[in-house]
Order: sequence, then structure tokens, then C-alpha cells
Amino acid sequence: MKLNEKTGLYTNYEAWHIPFWQTPKFKMTAQICLFLLIICIMALLLKKYRAYRAQKKLPIWDQVLAELAALKKQNKLTVHYGKEFYVVISAILKKYLSERFHYKLIGTTDNETIEYLKKENFNSGLIHDIETLLQGGEIIKFANAQAAQEQIERDYARAIAIVERTIPKK
Repeated sequence: MKLNEKTGLYTNYEAWHIPFWQTPKFKMTAQICLFLLIICIMALLLKKYRAYRAQKKLPIWDQVLAELAALKKQNKLTVHYGKEFYVVISAILKKYLSERFHYKLIGTTDNETIEYLKKENFNSGLIHDIETLLQGGEIIKFANAQAAQEQIERDYARAIAIVERTIPKK
């Protein structure tokens, strides 16, 4: 071992190693990756926000018709998905009537919905269609009975007709 004349210390530390995470190259790479990740997250959030705004611009009846079309597209109009179909379709109709006519139907049972509509002097023809659809669904939802394919398709068409008959005329 040699003695360093400047420092007065022995020079046994000639070979030393810098860990890779302390190198400038690694720090720059980490900063670039973090920047790209932040940009990706912001782009995803912007995309979601634009989709949300585009959906909100549609009138409620168009939103509901799109939801009903999505049900058909997802092949939920089969006997196998009978229970799920009636649960979703009753929720969609209650949401639609709540937003379209400002009724308090969210969270009500099917019978309470019918009674509320009768109390509010809603269109009796529509009440009959809604009652038929909801009572047909009660058997499937709660008794877990097998639904006939024709009944499911008829109730799907009835739900679309209810929405279309309540669209305001221009």
C-alpha cells in the first residue's frame, strides 16, 4: 500500500463501483418512463371524459334505446339469461321513467313502480305494458322459472315500444 502524499491516506481504494441505479443514464431513463406513463394516463382519462360527455349529450330516450340494443348485441335475449335480462330491463325502464318524467322509481319494487305510476295518473296504456313486462319478469327473477324465448323477445320489443311511445314529438 502506498501513502498518498496529498491526503496522507493509503491508496487501497483505487477500484470502486457505482451502482446502476445511481448512474445518470438510469436516472434519465426512469424520468422518461415516468413522463410517458403520466402522458398515457392523461390520454386514457381524456378519452373516458370525452366518451362520458358524448353519452351525456344524447337525450335519455336515445341512451335507453342504446342500452336495450346493447342487451341484444350481448345475446342476453335467450332463455339461458332470462333472469338477468328481466333484472336489467326493469332497471333500465325504472331509470328511464325516473329521468324522463322525474318520478322517484329508483330502488322501488316492481309492484311499487306500478302503484306509483297509477297514482301519478300516467298513461294507462303504457302502465298496462309496463305492468305486463314487470310481472312477466317477476316469475323469472324470483321464481327462477324457465322463460319462453317468445316471451323474452316480446318483452324486449315491448320495452322498446314503451320508450318510443314516450319520446316527445318535435
